[in-house]
Amino acid sequence: MLKTSLRKTIFISGLGICLLTPTAMAMASDIVFVNGKIQTVDKDRSWAEALCITGNTISYVGDDAGAKSCISDSTRVIDLEGRLVLPGFMDSHLHPFYGAASDAGVNLSVADTMEKLSAALHEMKRLNPGNDPIYSRGWQNFLFPPQGPNKNMLDDIFGDRAIILGSVDGHSSWFSSGALNRAGVDKSIKDPKPGVSFWERDPQTGELLGTAREGAGSLVGEKLIKRTKAFYKKMFMEWLPRANASGLTGVFDAGMGAPTMLDAYDILAELDDANALTLRYFTTIVGRKYGDKTAADRFLEIEKKYTSTLVKPTSIKFMADGVPEAHTAFMLEDYKDTPGNRGKPLTDPQDLKSMILDAEQKNVSVHIHAIGDAAVRLSLDAIEQARTAVTGDGKRHAIGHMDYVTPEDVIRFKELNVVPQTSIQWATVDPSYDTFVRYVGNKVHDGAYPIRDILDAGGKQTFGTDWPAAAYLSTYKPLIQIETAVTRRLSGVTTGPERGEQQNISVMEAIEALTINVAYQVHEEDYLGSLEVGKVADIIALDTNIFEIPVHTIHKTSVDITVVNGKIVYEE
Repeated sequence: MLKTSLRKTIFISGLGICLLTPTAMAMASDIVFVNGKIQTVDKDRSWAEALCITGNTISYVGDDAGAKSCISDSTRVIDLEGRLVLPGFMDSHLHPFYGAASDAGVNLSVADTMEKLSAALHEMKRLNPGNDPIYSRGWQNFLFPPQGPNKNMLDDIFGDRAIILGSVDGHSSWFSSGALNRAGVDKSIKDPKPGVSFWERDPQTGELLGTAREGAGSLVGEKLIKRTKAFYKKMFMEWLPRANASGLTGVFDAGMGAPTMLDAYDILAELDDANALTLRYFTTIVGRKYGDKTAADRFLEIEKKYTSTLVKPTSIKFMADGVPEAHTAFMLEDYKDTPGNRGKPLTDPQDLKSMILDAEQKNVSVHIHAIGDAAVRLSLDAIEQARTAVTGDGKRHAIGHMDYVTPEDVIRFKELNVVPQTSIQWATVDPSYDTFVRYVGNKVHDGAYPIRDILDAGGKQTFGTDWPAAAYLSTYKPLIQIETAVTRRLSGVTTGPERGEQQNISVMEAIEALTINVAYQVHEEDYLGSLEVGKVADIIALDTNIFEIPVHTIHKTSVDITVVNGKIVYEE
């Protein structure tokens, strides 16, 4: 427990790393941290003992003696007792509304054996009496053959009840016969985009097996599952304290919906107006046509309407491909288990290039989901083409996930000023590993997430969990990401193979990927991402110094205090 009082503090002589500004000297601070180990993540990666917050701004960073000038009778002084202080963590790619809506009830993602999955489904049935449709998500792809799970398993447990279950990666759906029947769906339904968005079928009869890939099954959910804006708002508000307790002070939402995109924006505006939003929120819109308007035109409208201190429309989200577990990731080489198939782009390449060019011309940032190595190359090519065609620097763009990147493309992130974003907690030898190897081969899969190479080539790597989506581990917790980035193993694991062991990075580099580099991704590096005078006060204090403990224990670290925009939003 942190010791706090209005006046209690400790002063130690020493030379501060930042001078107290004239404004800070004339105005007493609201919060003062003293007696800490403060890693500023400034350009010199400087350390300090004390930090003062005035309003929502950092007004002093330096030694304890220098912090005396910040204190008045109304100042809250927090004795850190040697605790580690960092800039607040920012997740560079996740889906909080979807995650919050599924972060209750039975968690299918932890069912990593068929026995556990069966037990979880029976528990779901027990907790949901009656005959209303049930929606949940999180089933693990590696438990099933390439065609995905079969409707018969759900029918055996739930009878003719409508059951709709999303996969842990968010790119496939599993339906009971009752769900298909109630929605009026049978084998006569056409695949929206064969090879990209499609139904798994019996090869002889064409009967639907029960699994739909990408958006092929969305019409079933739209007919049967009615989740309201009020439901999403309630679940999101319940999640916010958990997010702050994990050390999150900011998030980049890579797919807005609650249930619609505008509903999500309205919820954020409502919470912001009520001073109930405790995260800095960077938002997106879907990359598509909006009537007679382009995605960039629609983004500029959204930006004008919804921008506030805590909410910032940031990018257009495009989908270059899907995921390898559904064989929808776009690969340079054929899938090993399906010769002749290397997946297809989820968005037509010419359409993607055209929309990115339009965004570049209108100074709008894009964020592209690209997992396969061919999709990463397609995305880099589209950005390079747009950069060449437009005079000036323009907004920097990002490529999300980028699991598989060739050595030839690693250097292009720096050259094109494209931010490489990835979900580093997937970079482990986990229970899904062998399934991925069967699909894409050892060489490609072991070479995934080449973070060391990207950093060495000058790329500004960022980390984001993609929560609730996952290759295996579904989490929104930044400290788990830091540990995995350093160890390339699952949390707490000390033996066995490291996934791509030559790609390990340091604790400091992992922190940068969750702080200053994310600020760079969202074009806020002048205001966020480090603890410097004049920057916004988004700050966390940890109960353990993660620079000094065994790296496989980092995930056990707790957050003692979280400050967002100068306000304490979480305190142990």
